[in-house]
Amino acid sequence: MTRPSTPDRINPDGFKTITTKRACNGCGQLLGDITNAEMNAAVGGRPLPDVRKECPSCGPTAPEPACAPTTIVAGDMLCLDYECDHDAAGGYCDEVREETVCDTHSTSQEAESGWDEITHAEPWPCQYDKAVTS
Repeated sequence: MTRPSTPDRINPDGFKTITTKRACNGCGQLLGDITNAEMNAAVGGRPLPDVRKECPSCGPTAPEPACAPTTIVAGDMLCLDYECDHDAAGGYCDEVREETVCDTHSTSQEAESGWDEITHAEPWPCQYDKAVTS
């Protein structure tokens, strides 16, 4: 996959617009623009995916990305948005729970809120590479 690489530009008002770039986590080479999913992961405190396979230098010998656990909140969407009519004890209602999932093999898409919504949560410990919790 080749990423776009948007150049910096000077706006008519004189301010500069930049696009955040993603670097290889093996050698540090810039690979192109960061994706929305990567930006949301960074803002949300989740690990960024291993992108060594995308790197021209590291890709040929890069291992498959290791599984990485992450904790998510799951439950009814209205409860997650604090818009339900259930009793809430300290914030979320009783229908919201925390789960640990494999961030590497779970998939998500950007929701209307601008945050990622997990569309498939791969359970932890992940069975893809027999990951072991630390």
